[in-house]
Amino acid sequence: MLFKAQFSIMPMIKNILVCLEGSASSESAARVAVSIARECAASVTGMAIIDEPDIRSGSATGIGGSSFKHDRDESLLAEARKNASDWIALFTRRCQAAQLSSRTLEIVGRPAASILEEMQSHDLTVIGRDANFRFATNEFDARTRDAILHRAPRPVLLVPESSQTNGLSRTVLVAYDGSGAAKRAIHSFAASGLARARDVHLATVDDVGELAWRMANQGVQILREEGVHATLHNIVSPLSNTEALAQLAKTIGAGLMVMGTFSRSRLAELFSGSATRGLVEKTTIPLFMQH
Repeated sequence: MLFKAQFSIMPMIKNILVCLEGSASSESAARVAVSIARECAASVTGMAIIDEPDIRSGSATGIGGSSFKHDRDESLLAEARKNASDWIALFTRRCQAAQLSSRTLEIVGRPAASILEEMQSHDLTVIGRDANFRFATNEFDARTRDAILHRAPRPVLLVPESSQTNGLSRTVLVAYDGSGAAKRAIHSFAASGLARARDVHLATVDDVGELAWRMANQGVQILREEGVHATLHNIVSPLSNTEALAQLAKTIGAGLMVMGTFSRSRLAELFSGSATRGLVEKTTIPLFMQH
């Protein structure tokens, strides 16, 4: 109980923030979010962002160029507003069809800052892995996603395009390395209610089998204290941590991975910057992530 008091633990999911955007992974994210909302009897908020600051900023223009830039900016803003309106309309129809309590937001501002601010009032934020919230000015936008994963005050569910299901899998893999981020991820996942009626597995990767077993057993005990039974896996593999976890997830048929992100502990290996980025970029299943 003393350990729990050190962290701000997410309560049972009652409200979900869904980041709306036109990519295939955002479409998958919206479907998964609706399924979770139905499972948890939660409300959902669909949020579309118009990145006017980036659209209006840009390189200086020469004499006579300011008029062209103004026209270009207005055209990009009009297109961004139309896209946001279309995404909100689609999300609204989806929620109505699922008979969910929902609302929508159309925010004008910097994408990362806007999402980070709004997610503080939601229990879970669902975002597409390849979402581009700066679509009007950039072909790719990993910067927004990475900023959110580094600074998110609450759990994030990252959904890849390849997630073809309409909901979360019944089999879950928890990646554990003993770091504070990993412990927060475990507590948040258990408290969210998503562990209920699911087959939960917990794994630790280490070069020494005995050390891996000890670490994994610690994680299993933490889950047990939260009322969640988990099957223990201690992985000793010549593969990288990322590849070893992905292989185990495939072997057990996991459709969801729970993990901490960007751990700063020198003892933590799974969630170092490179390992986190590797899992984010390569995952084919949703990631429940806690900073």
